[in-house]
Amino acid sequence: MGLSHQALYIGASGAYANQRKLEVISNNLANTSTQGYKKDIPVFIAIPETKSPITPLNPKLYFDLHKEQISQRMVMFDETYMDFSQGTFIETGNVLDLAINGKGFFAVETPDGVRFTRAGNFFLSQEGYIITQDGYKVLGAKGEPMKIPFDEWAPEDIVVTPDGGVFVGVRQGDSRKSVFVDKIAVYEIPQDITLTRKIGQNLFEVSDQEYVLEAQQYEILQGYLETSNVNPITEMMALIEAQRAYEMNTRVITATDSLMATSVRELGRV
Repeated sequence: MGLSHQALYIGASGAYANQRKLEVISNNLANTSTQGYKKDIPVFIAIPETKSPITPLNPKLYFDLHKEQISQRMVMFDETYMDFSQGTFIETGNVLDLAINGKGFFAVETPDGVRFTRAGNFFLSQEGYIITQDGYKVLGAKGEPMKIPFDEWAPEDIVVTPDGGVFVGVRQGDSRKSVFVDKIAVYEIPQDITLTRKIGQNLFEVSDQEYVLEAQQYEILQGYLETSNVNPITEMMALIEAQRAYEMNTRVITATDSLMATSVRELGRV
């Protein structure tokens, strides 16, 4: 295989890698305002010399390079890792806006089982359950959905303590008595992409529940929300860099294609 073919494959490999990088960065930027969002980080690897390079457009398809050692010049998309670092906190004053300071995730009940989230912008359903913006019930330490079981209460009577305890002020004549409801369940989940993955709606799924542990070092902040950990300025700079790299790789492909066409024409005249 000639040098022009090598350049073609190298350019196509780089273009595909930067295309995937652009997709990840664009998704991060789209979630800059998503409460509790954890940004994704694309990771790439050089193709080992001992393996045949993989076509950029079809990672499952191998092609024969006639044993020419050019694979070290190519790159391949590996995985999308998650950055679990904590975002900043904003004060809202809403009693059911909750943020976790420290490690830990809220557990919610979905039709597909228990899922986890850092987004604490909750509200009450008509039945009195504490639910997410998508209607999933927040679980308490007992493993049951959190529910405010009293009729005579006001939203401002709900108090959440730093350890996650939920109390409600119940009327007793002209006064109110603070009654304990339950403790909000907070869990630590593995920061391993082979076990934890995003499933949309700002939720995380853990494939093996044995790795889900009760959180120890955390505090619940009532009236606060955790922002996304995406830095828009950093992401915009990365976006521009990836766009330019993509364009350079496509230019290599175009130039190589033109060179090959010229070579074919010139050879035809011989």
